[in-house]
Amino acid sequence: MIFRDGDILHTRDGFIFYTFGYCHPEGRVTAFLKYIPEDHAKLFQLNWIDHKWLFKGRYLLRPKQLFSPQVYSRLISVFNEYFPEYLFYRKDLKKHLFAVPLKLVEEVYTPCSALTSLLRKQDRDWLEEKIVKLIKLLSRRTSIPLEFFGVHGSICLGMHGEKSDMDVAVYGSSNYRSVIQALKQLEKEGTIELSKSSLVEIIKCNVGWFENSRFVINAIRLGEEIKCKKEAVRLHGEALIKCRVVDDSESMFRPSIYKVESCKVIEGSEKARKVEKVVSMVGLYRSIAKKGDWIIVKGMLEEILEEEQFRIVIGSGLEDEYMGLIPT
Repeated sequence: MIFRDGDILHTRDGFIFYTFGYCHPEGRVTAFLKYIPEDHAKLFQLNWIDHKWLFKGRYLLRPKQLFSPQVYSRLISVFNEYFPEYLFYRKDLKKHLFAVPLKLVEEVYTPCSALTSLLRKQDRDWLEEKIVKLIKLLSRRTSIPLEFFGVHGSICLGMHGEKSDMDVAVYGSSNYRSVIQALKQLEKEGTIELSKSSLVEIIKCNVGWFENSRFVINAIRLGEEIKCKKEAVRLHGEALIKCRVVDDSESMFRPSIYKVESCKVIEGSEKARKVEKVVSMVGLYRSIAKKGDWIIVKGMLEEILEEEQFRIVIGSGLEDEYMGLIPT
């Protein structure tokens, strides 16, 4: 089975992980932890969102700051002590990663199969009905078949509530771009409202409201868009650079990839002048820069040894990593 970004893993111990990216260690799936069974919560000593999700008769919790370096460090520490089989040590990166062994995966929920199930379901609730209506609308407007759409998030798992978002997946880069253009047109017609609460949302145009329910739309790679190869890297420390984007065609995925040139080093090793790619593990920075834009980036400088290439990675666990647009 091919595990793609956004696929949901329910494990033997009741944890729910979301697959991260597309390339995984043999016999494992690289993922991030999303929900923790309430009976395990006391091990973590974290601040929890004031809501419980019920899944297969078991209450689940989520940390308030799921993606902060401090919370991630705490999660790794607890898993290292109580559930070490979920961790995979990357010697070149000098750190543990969550990589779920296939033998511990009890069920896999994919966005495409979740949509197929919803389309066949006779007694959809009001939110399920609404997300199906939205996806069918986008399919008609773009002429993209329904098979290239999916449903993820809490609706995918059937544990959504009144305030749940409608998380829509679109498979393929060109399909995703077509959907974004359709959303802009639908807003002009008054059918939807795009969120403009931040500059990032204004740029991305993938968050909004449809019939008073919030939706989020993200991209997933098609099979032919997945390219995996083993990479050994050498770390060169934290770097702050500015550079120009020359290719944003893979920026809508996670990890998002920007090809860059003309790098100028503000802080860190002078090797950062050789950076050819900016790679963001943080979903916030998907699709925020276009070809020709100048960006400022702070992250870990990595050298890909086999190719003698350099890249900046955002989301490596350093404090204050970010990516931003430079006004021109």
